[in-house]
Amino acid sequence: NMFIKFILNKPYKHIIRGGKNMQRQIECDVAVLGGGAAGVAAAIGASRAGAKTVLIERNPYFGGQATNSQVTAYCGFFTRGENYDQVVEGVGGEVLKRLEKYGTNIHPRPSKSTGNVSVSFNPEYVKLVMDQILQESSVEYYLHSQMYEVLNNNGTIEEIKCTDDEGTFTVRAKAFVDASGNANLVHFAEIKTNWGDEDGNVQQSSLPFRIDNMPAKEILKSDIEVALKKAKEAGIPIHKETGLIVKIPDKTYGYCTIPSTVLSDLSAETLTKAEVYLRSQVNAYVQAFEKYMDGFQDIIISSSGPSVGIREARRIIGDKMLKGEEIIMAPKSDDSIARGAWSPEIHKSNTNISYTHIPDNEYFSIPLGCLKVRDAKNLWAAGRTISTDSLALGSVRVMGTGFATGQAAGVAAALTLDNASYDVKKVQEELLKQGALI
Repeated sequence: NMFIKFILNKPYKHIIRGGKNMQRQIECDVAVLGGGAAGVAAAIGASRAGAKTVLIERNPYFGGQATNSQVTAYCGFFTRGENYDQVVEGVGGEVLKRLEKYGTNIHPRPSKSTGNVSVSFNPEYVKLVMDQILQESSVEYYLHSQMYEVLNNNGTIEEIKCTDDEGTFTVRAKAFVDASGNANLVHFAEIKTNWGDEDGNVQQSSLPFRIDNMPAKEILKSDIEVALKKAKEAGIPIHKETGLIVKIPDKTYGYCTIPSTVLSDLSAETLTKAEVYLRSQVNAYVQAFEKYMDGFQDIIISSSGPSVGIREARRIIGDKMLKGEEIIMAPKSDDSIARGAWSPEIHKSNTNISYTHIPDNEYFSIPLGCLKVRDAKNLWAAGRTISTDSLALGSVRVMGTGFATGQAAGVAAALTLDNASYDVKKVQEELLKQGALI
């Protein structure tokens, strides 16, 4: 009888391991979900503001799209044009300086194809830099940790439940930051989100792949488009006819961001089909480049992905909303906690990438209310999930801006905790103290 009671009261996997109790609970002030640019900046920002902070990431390394999807250009750090200014500092600026020690040129040149200004990098160094900046902080951080449940008590988020290969654990906090990229924490809390534009259409998601043994020159978007047109006419089954190869002009490797598809949702079924399809597209583009791009005859494909890069999915409904038709006029506001400077870039067509340019050498303000989840007392968002319309998302989704909104969300969470009201001035003061630009 005692054995039967033991069986009924213990999970089977615990019996196999001798009945060891695997229940684990982590207590903190601020919990951050997602370890990309926004999530790392949020965790560092919260910890520097005095909060006991925990960072949860489901992948085996930090860096987000930069490392998970090989999106190897930090956009949004600088204004557009020849005489660019840096508009993101703080944690993001520290990351750039650390990358410079690994040989990254953090003094970029405007693109000849688009006029936009970005910093190209090797994602392996981003992994190292993210590890280092977290190791030197007071943040408690966990890789290989998948969130699967959120406890939402009438608008107060009390805990998230996570799983790893040893079992499950709970993270309880006074405030939370959703930096998951897909607003997963908000969604699992059963809080309403927005998806796509007014018709529910989202931007294309892409699977970048690394190309080695390329010519040591800048690869122009116009040259790529000519080659892809020839390839399609010759029957090579490529679908998107425009895009970029991100590389440093004097290097012989780069990352092609062209293979793309539109996601209808974020289910395992949809993402599986997308990944399989996009890997077949990578092979088709390799054939096209080998045959129709000058100097590409002996290219080597080193890797793809490993995960599809999502440009647009869920976005929060915040206390405020950024609108695309307004940000292109470069407005400034008294409640700004970050600067956005990347011209809205829209990937919805196989034949065209649409830019709505912000004036050269200009930026717009991002109000704190765009980071606050309206229907939750203690939940903030950062990165591409903040409160915008679809056009404005085309600007704020980039990783340079993600560092800025992430640090602001972390600071706001640390200074507010479980208080529903927030003091913009105090958040601004702390951000300035941390070296951010607001």
